[in-house]
Amino acid sequence: MSTGDTDKRVLVPRDILPDHIVGLVESLYSLGGRADPMHIGDLTGESIALLPKVIDVAETLGLVKYENGYLTLEEPGRKVAEADPKRLRKLLRELVIEKKVEPLHEIYEMLVKRKSIPRGELTRVIEKHYKRMDEGVARNILVWGAYLGMFKLSEDDSEVVLLASPRSKG
Repeated sequence: MSTGDTDKRVLVPRDILPDHIVGLVESLYSLGGRADPMHIGDLTGESIALLPKVIDVAETLGLVKYENGYLTLEEPGRKVAEADPKRLRKLLRELVIEKKVEPLHEIYEMLVKRKSIPRGELTRVIEKHYKRMDEGVARNILVWGAYLGMFKLSEDDSEVVLLASPRSKG
């Protein structure tokens, strides 16, 4: 990992969903903003296998900081924890775009230019980022896109359509 690399991209783990991140942030907030990760795991009931990945994603997004065995809520994390659902999604969407979280960022950039892409093209983009591709990975990426208000499947499931335009207020 090179320092100062402003074009560094991060891959969202195949089994992590937005609810995992929000749950971590809200739990840490409820514990006063600083806690041992094991307390978070106990509070959220999160799998010991998933918790490190959830922490990594939250840290990548700048929501938390892991240092000296403790998680600390950062200012963006505090904003997420205090936000109403609409604002929460907007804050997370902005962070995912800013931090270039893949494949969400690539899909979103394609959609900003074209407004929609065929479902097969979505699959090809996702396959570029994951060694093992299955319907669960595609479903999770669609969950992220819909939750963040970035993109969703069309009514007939044939294409993926843009939901939020750049710098959208919603």
